[in-house]
Amino acid sequence: MTLGLGEAVERLCGTCSWQMPSDAPLVVFTRSVRNVLWAASYTGAAPSPDVDFTPSDEADAVAALAQGDYPPENEHDQAESDRYEHSRFIRERHYGHWRHLHSSMLETNSAVAAHPWLATWAKPIQNALTTAIESERRAFAALVRPDALLDSAAIHQLEAPSGLASGEGFAALGAQAALTLRRAWSDWADAAARSWLALEGDRSSASLVLYNAFGRRRKGRDEAYAALNELIESWYTEARSVVATYQKAPRRLIAVSVPPTSFDSYHGRIRDPLNQWEAGVLATYQVDANWPAGTVALLVPQLIAERLASDTDLAVSVTPLDTEETGLPLDALLVQLSRPADRQQQRTPG
Repeated sequence: MTLGLGEAVERLCGTCSWQMPSDAPLVVFTRSVRNVLWAASYTGAAPSPDVDFTPSDEADAVAALAQGDYPPENEHDQAESDRYEHSRFIRERHYGHWRHLHSSMLETNSAVAAHPWLATWAKPIQNALTTAIESERRAFAALVRPDALLDSAAIHQLEAPSGLASGEGFAALGAQAALTLRRAWSDWADAAARSWLALEGDRSSASLVLYNAFGRRRKGRDEAYAALNELIESWYTEARSVVATYQKAPRRLIAVSVPPTSFDSYHGRIRDPLNQWEAGVLATYQVDANWPAGTVALLVPQLIAERLASDTDLAVSVTPLDTEETGLPLDALLVQLSRPADRQQQRTPG
C-alpha cells in the first residue's frame, strides 16, 4: 500500500519509544517530522497565548517605552509605574516568542536538510512560520529604542576613567575607594553594553558594587552614592559624545548568522546566546532575512557595525554585503551565505 506523505505523517505518532539507538534512522526521521509538526502549531490564525495582547495594550506599550523604560523620576504615581512594568512585560514576551519561533524554524530546516523528500510538505509550513516570525520581530522592534542601541554601541569605545577615587564623596571608602570605583565602572560598562535599555534605565550594576563595599556602614554612604551618580552621568555624556562623532557616517550593509536558543537542562530553562543589545539590533535594523537558514541582512549605523565587528563576546557572526560588487539581490546573497562553503569564507566588516 502506498500513502501520500501528508497521510503518513498523520499516522506517525512521533512520541512512541522503541528499544533502538537515538541515532537510528527511523528515530531520527520521526524526530524530524515531529519538529516540523511542532512548527506548524505556531502558524494558526489565533495568536499565541504568550503574546495575546490587545491592540490598545500594544499601542500603549510602544508609547510608554518610546519615552523610557521607567516613569520620569518626578512621577511617583503607582498607576504609571504599573503601566511601564506592563509595557516591559509585553516587550519581553514579544522578544521571547520571536526567538522561540526562529529556533523552531531552524529545527524544520535541519529536518529538511536531513530528509530532502520532506521539503515539499514542509515548505508551506515554513512560509507560514516566516510570516509569524516577522510579525513578532516587528512587534518587538517597535518596543526598542534605536538611540539606546547606539548609546550602548559606544560603550566599547570608552576608556576606563582614571583618578575615580579623588572626589571627596568617596572619602568614607578609604583605601577601598579606587578598587571599588574601578569595579563600579567595569560592571556598569559591561551591563550597559549588553542592554537594550536607555543608559538612564539601569545604573544598578554600579550601585550594587558600592552597596557591597559599604556593607553595614552608613557613614558617608549617601555622599558616596551622590558622587557615583555624578560619575555615571559623566559616562553617559562620554558615550553620547562618541555617538555624535558618527552622526554623518554612512550605514553599513551586513549579514548576520543568528544562533538558535537552547534548553539548559541543569537550570530547567531556555538559554538564549544573544544578549539584549544583539537582539535589539537584529530586530531593529533588519532589511531582509532567510529565516530557515538563520541569516539576516542588516543596514546598521557605522558605530554599530564597528561594535559587531570588534566585540569577540557577541554570539552572532558577521559578513559584509555588497550588492553592487556581486550584482546579486539581497535574498540571493543570503541564500549563498547559508551554504556551509560560503560560511567558511565569512569576513567581519572593517
